[in-house]
Amino acid sequence: MADRTAVALSAAVAGGALVALQARVNGQLAQDLHDSLLAAVVSFGSGLVVVAAVVLARRPARQAWPLVGSVPWWTRLGGVGGAVLVAVGAYAAPRIGVALLTVALVAGQTTGGLLVDRAGLGPSGRHAVTAPRLAGAALCLVAVLLSVLGKGAGNAHLLLLAAVVGAGLLISLQQALNGRVRKATANAAVATLVNFLVGTAVLVVAYGAFSSGAGGHWPGAAHWWLYSGGILGAFFVAVAAVIVRSLGVLRLGLASVAGQLVGAVVLDAVAPSGSRGVAASTVVGTLLTFLAVAVSGRPTRSAPAVST
Repeated sequence: MADRTAVALSAAVAGGALVALQARVNGQLAQDLHDSLLAAVVSFGSGLVVVAAVVLARRPARQAWPLVGSVPWWTRLGGVGGAVLVAVGAYAAPRIGVALLTVALVAGQTTGGLLVDRAGLGPSGRHAVTAPRLAGAALCLVAVLLSVLGKGAGNAHLLLLAAVVGAGLLISLQQALNGRVRKATANAAVATLVNFLVGTAVLVVAYGAFSSGAGGHWPGAAHWWLYSGGILGAFFVAVAAVIVRSLGVLRLGLASVAGQLVGAVVLDAVAPSGSRGVAASTVVGTLLTFLAVAVSGRPTRSAPAVST
């Protein structure tokens, strides 16, 4: 059991690092296209194509697809969370800065993880709000705040901050709902396809309704990696759908945040997006987040988890 949990935590950290890379890729694509919604559609759409191809190519996935109809309709809406995150993140990052965006996102994600686990929306049922889980969430927030010390946040737009916090809440819900679909179908690829179908549909409608059509330029073949955001996202969604049952939504979120911080440190060191290097506070914050993951998993005698 301990070995399985360690593997799940490692997978969550690796997935979080890919989320950091996806954010960098999608952000650059949005700048080139001059349209955050279009970049989000491209990212989700490419992920949809890849996941659909995987499902069609694998017989167990094709056989599991009809089982999607056996789950309640609301459990299939996890893709809404991913769509909102990609769209809001691409729009908000240039306006409030990536540092403040990360703080607001983690605030929403950790709070959402506690609420979703307490409500029992994930595939493993209810998880009590124990002292270690609260301490882990608090440590995670402190770690992210510490990691952005010295980075000017500029004039914060309260509505944008609220939107990012809301996106973080929806990501926690997304992980729970996708985990339910995966449990019902016993197939991570099918759960991921449902996620991308819903998310892509939401983004296409939003693009048609709200896009300004400003029009930038499409990156050429030399910058093929700018179209890889959807593939990175698909991998993370599939992994999260598998391991959320073992970790719970909160602990999965904390481990993912740790991976995001590690990914951000590596990206800033190898390919910095600005003039500053990696701050010492960011490294300390990353280590503190790993501590938060460890603390959140400590057992407690007074309030055991409740399964349904």
